[in-house]
Amino acid sequence: MVGKPTNPFQLSQQSSLEASVESLLGQAENPVAEPATLIPTAAPSSSPAKARSWKVWLAAIAACGVFGGVGGAAFWWLTTPPPSPDCRQLSPLATDMEQLLCAQQSARSGDLPKILAGLELVGRWTPEHPLYREAQRLIAEWSEPILAAARQRIDRSDLQGAIELAKRIPPTSPTYPEVQTAIAAWKKDWQRGEAIATAARKAMQAQNWVLANEKIAALQDFTQEHWRVERANVLSQLLLAEQRGRRVLAQAQAVSQGGQAPQLGAAIALLSQINPQTYVWMDAQPPLKQWSETLLTQGWRNWQQGQLNEAMNLATPVLKNPNLAQTAQELLWLSQARHHALGSNTTLKPTLPQLWNLSAAIATIQLIPPESRYGAQAQSLLRQWQAQLQDLSLLQTAWALGSLPHAGPKQIAIWQAQQVTRDRPRRAQAQTLLSYWQVEIRRLQDQPYLAYARQLAATGKIPALEAAIAQAQLITPNRPSRPAAQTLIASWSQQIQAIMDRPILDQAWVIANQGNLAGAIQVASGIAPGRALYGEAQSAIGGWQASLQAAELARRREREAAQRRSQPSPDPTLFPESESGSEPPAPTADTFPSPEVPTTPAPAPSSLYPPGTEPPPAQIPATPLVEPPPPPVQPPPPPYYQPYEPPPPRR
Repeated sequence: MVGKPTNPFQLSQQSSLEASVESLLGQAENPVAEPATLIPTAAPSSSPAKARSWKVWLAAIAACGVFGGVGGAAFWWLTTPPPSPDCRQLSPLATDMEQLLCAQQSARSGDLPKILAGLELVGRWTPEHPLYREAQRLIAEWSEPILAAARQRIDRSDLQGAIELAKRIPPTSPTYPEVQTAIAAWKKDWQRGEAIATAARKAMQAQNWVLANEKIAALQDFTQEHWRVERANVLSQLLLAEQRGRRVLAQAQAVSQGGQAPQLGAAIALLSQINPQTYVWMDAQPPLKQWSETLLTQGWRNWQQGQLNEAMNLATPVLKNPNLAQTAQELLWLSQARHHALGSNTTLKPTLPQLWNLSAAIATIQLIPPESRYGAQAQSLLRQWQAQLQDLSLLQTAWALGSLPHAGPKQIAIWQAQQVTRDRPRRAQAQTLLSYWQVEIRRLQDQPYLAYARQLAATGKIPALEAAIAQAQLITPNRPSRPAAQTLIASWSQQIQAIMDRPILDQAWVIANQGNLAGAIQVASGIAPGRALYGEAQSAIGGWQASLQAAELARRREREAAQRRSQPSPDPTLFPESESGSEPPAPTADTFPSPEVPTTPAPAPSSLYPPGTEPPPAQIPATPLVEPPPPPVQPPPPPYYQPYEPPPPRR
């Protein structure tokens, strides 16, 4: 029988070490058990000693690894350089080495403030500091650009700045002795240059132009460009300004001799050309102030009298005086503000331009401070104009309502105007507008009566016109529409008269067309003066009378011609005046009187007759024209060979 294959490496029983461990565990679990009979063998007695030896070696190896790692890390830390510090965000707890590195980095840019900051940092370190030697090297390096910057400030005429900058170099710097020598030289040269410049200025003040030129020439001996070029040029320009200013001052004094406002203004304009940095400007201040005060006083007087343009013209030249320019400007503001305020009183009607002018006046006068010479007057006007602006705004709203063509809005406008009380500056304007709107309301109330009267008179008949007149007469004399009503009444009355008189005039024309001009004149004369057709009737009568005179003149000529033909020719010797060419006097209108025409007017027709009951026109018989009798005395007729001119018509 084939058996189960077996693993040759498989232990058939536990090893001796496992057996020892199990035995020890068994004893630990049952310590009170009876001790078993141990059979001494060789394998169990050697296992614990080997286990302890293995653990010792393992612990030793671990200790060696730990100590080796610590030593390697320390060696790496000692041999590796530290990281560079962040100089943009350097911590206050940074080490001196980090601060020094950042100072060196900043100083490389050449910026003077950064160099001074680094110099201040290392200048505090004592010889005991570990970085003292490096700091001294940097101090010597950084002192050179600082000294060069100080010399540049001297060239820019900044002595104090140069000295302060040079003193920032610490005494431990190798350039410190050079710095002290340079500071002493700067001070000495500066004092000497200032003395020369002061002497030159005093000579200019005394108008000693020769000495001033000598002192300016002495500055050429300096080696520094500041004194040799810059200050010498400044003093030379000042000398020229002094000389020119003296000439201008003399000219201004000569111009101001008249004492009139235009002359004083011209003198002030001349003095304004003087350089304020000169001594002559100081000498010109007393006359300049006197002339300016004179103009301001006259300008204020003109302002009080309401002559605003003259006040502004007087204040304008004073603007060139720096000491009184502000006062002159305030007088101009005061005049301009009042001019704007007067522009708000142009019309009774409150308008937007009036509001703008008053607002401009307030804005302008507010520029004058209370402590000004004109402050009290300005504040008084400001309060007054502000009150006027309130009233004008109120009246502007009322006017907008009152402009509507209805009685209701006008009543509201009246109530709005009544809000302007007696103590308000626009009280008079408000009362005037109130009265105007009251009249307008009564006129609106009268309009229906006039409209109805016009509607009645539209037919043009006498009864309708009389009814329209009666309707218009309902408007009493105290009503605002009374003049319009009276005008309509007069017009309608003339229409009635024209309707009543037209048949008379038409009848006169019919008679005239029949050749009876005298009858036509008699009929037309029945239209009395003051009637609607009186003018037309008189015009027709004038035409007919002219026709009668022309006809009479023609007949007169015919009779004269007939008489001349019937008489023999006269002897020329009997008329010597004819040989001399003299002519008899021309006949006049009195020689040939016009036919007599009755001028008694007929009774004037009345408008009180009911329609259809007017009296009939006068019946004039159609008789032939009656010849008027010849004049009693006739002048001798002129010779036939002499020209004859008819007499002018009577007017």
